[in-house]
Amino acid sequence: MNKQSYKEQLGSLISECAKSEKEINRLWILVAEYSDKDNQLKRLVKDNPNNMELGKKIRELHLEDKTERIDENQMSLFNGE
Repeated sequence: MNKQSYKEQLGSLISECAKSEKEINRLWILVAEYSDKDNQLKRLVKDNPNNMELGKKIRELHLEDKTERIDENQMSLFNGE
């Protein structure tokens, strides 16, 4: 292996590593968000023993989540990133 091909391979690996780190950070953020939602749901269940009240609060939480959530990485599916 010559020096130039070694540099190209090293550069490629560094680039892939950076992409992987970015994806790992995005996934950690998702884990934190879902953990927070899990805690919210546990609190709702504990604080609302009435099934109707609980159902209403969960539906409100779900609808609020749908309107707020926009996946900024959705286009990356089409860009091959």
